[in-house]
Amino acid sequence: MYTNGTIKILVTNQKGGVGKSTIAVNLAAYLAIQENIKVSLIDMDPQASSSRWAKKAPDIGVQVHCLDVNYESSGAALLSARSGVRKYSSGVEVCICDLTWTPAMSEQFILDFDMVLVPSSNSKFEMASTEIFILKYAQQCMSRLAVNKQFILVVPSKVEEGYSSHATFTNLDFLMNCQITPPVYRTPAIDSYVYEDFLCVCPDQKIAENFSIFGKYISKKIIERNIVRKSISISGNSLNRAIVKKVSVLDDYRERARGLNFYGGIANTLPVSELKDEGSTEHRLKKVGLVPSFLRRGDN
Repeated sequence: MYTNGTIKILVTNQKGGVGKSTIAVNLAAYLAIQENIKVSLIDMDPQASSSRWAKKAPDIGVQVHCLDVNYESSGAALLSARSGVRKYSSGVEVCICDLTWTPAMSEQFILDFDMVLVPSSNSKFEMASTEIFILKYAQQCMSRLAVNKQFILVVPSKVEEGYSSHATFTNLDFLMNCQITPPVYRTPAIDSYVYEDFLCVCPDQKIAENFSIFGKYISKKIIERNIVRKSISISGNSLNRAIVKKVSVLDDYRERARGLNFYGGIANTLPVSELKDEGSTEHRLKKVGLVPSFLRRGDN
């Protein structure tokens, strides 16, 4: 189906409990069952939730691997992660990696993937955290993003039926190739299928239809990505300027969070004036550092 090499998908977020493992394993199952695609699933999380689910459920032909990352240093982490992905993505059409993001891993690793799926609930706290995570990555890797046109897909996860993505994640609107996928609903019935079956073919019709809509969307994006990889023509410089201009929303997050006293790290250690008075947005952000990996309540 794909003639331009393995399509690599990273399912990640810095926040736990947002459905990364559920999405990773069930997306692998959907592609294997419904799209007849040869898939490998690489579980990089210590809890090994997605690989355990895939191994306990009926065998559908997905290649399942657990990858222990060496976090002794950022260099070692990047090297071991890249080596494992290279090894376990060989000989398949699509490779899906499940990873809870940690600052110990270099953002360069995210750039290795064709598509990045970032699950997030629709709570204001988690949406802000997800936006900051993606904006930080975009700012630090803007040149490469301009070249490879990587797809960044926000997945509304564990949301209630009737959820609408309208007017959500608005700080990401300017990013080319950043889109919001169909939602994956929250339902207690999903728990009965963990380790037992896959959501796209489970007996609960609502659950099966909901995840199949999401899976079909990703399947189309995979085909689209495969086409894009063959003809990359975007102007890197123009996208760089756009990102440099727009990531100033990170400053706004810092300032608002300081006033609410719920945000730690640099927002509480530097006066706002220091974040605003030193030349271009790009220079300021590189000098003082970007927001920490996730929003957290201050100690004071």
